[in-house]
Amino acid sequence: MSLPDEAARILRQRGIDPDDYDLPAREFDPAHWRVEQQELALDAAIPARFAQVEPTLPAVLGWVERFVSDPRRAPSVLLTGPTGSGKSHQAYGALRAAVLRCVTRGRNVTWRAVTHPDLNAELRPRPDGGSVGLDRYLGADLLLLDDLGAGRQTEWTGDSLHRLVDHRWSNALPTIYTTNLNARDLTAAVGARVVSRVGDGLLVVMEGPDRRRGGGR
Repeated sequence: MSLPDEAARILRQRGIDPDDYDLPAREFDPAHWRVEQQELALDAAIPARFAQVEPTLPAVLGWVERFVSDPRRAPSVLLTGPTGSGKSHQAYGALRAAVLRCVTRGRNVTWRAVTHPDLNAELRPRPDGGSVGLDRYLGADLLLLDDLGAGRQTEWTGDSLHRLVDHRWSNALPTIYTTNLNARDLTAAVGARVVSRVGDGLLVVMEGPDRRRGGGR
């Protein structure tokens, strides 16, 4: 049984001869294939600690429903709470659920996930004068920015963070934020202008002991 043209083209791009590929004994389903590709991309981007997690909080589940219905009308989300209260679990679960449910319905969405410290590391100029830059985060349909306020700020990274947050707020692009800082400390860390825009959305306050100490996520 020969491969569909689209699948054969992708295999050739990866250096695989389609004639040597053992096609499973089922008809190629483009919709199922797209879901599988998104699952692979999510698995590669989401930290192993949060692989396959699902959102459980009603507020977060409700936000997923709103995003799937209309990404441009869904608000951003700010998950706050003490260290180990499960903010990242809910955030990565929401990202995964939103992306997969969209693609299942035939709607492709672009998405990115990054921690604030990793974002700062990417933005800092390299010895060769280059940097990763903000472009891939600015226009994504959905962005997860984990651990906001944990990144060590410089004038450059601070300006870049404001540009990112302001662009996404101005263009109604939903972002999932997490932070373990209270409003005062977060303002001291990233500035009032960033906090004002980050807070203009759904606020989910999480409480409880540090789940990591008990072996939880």
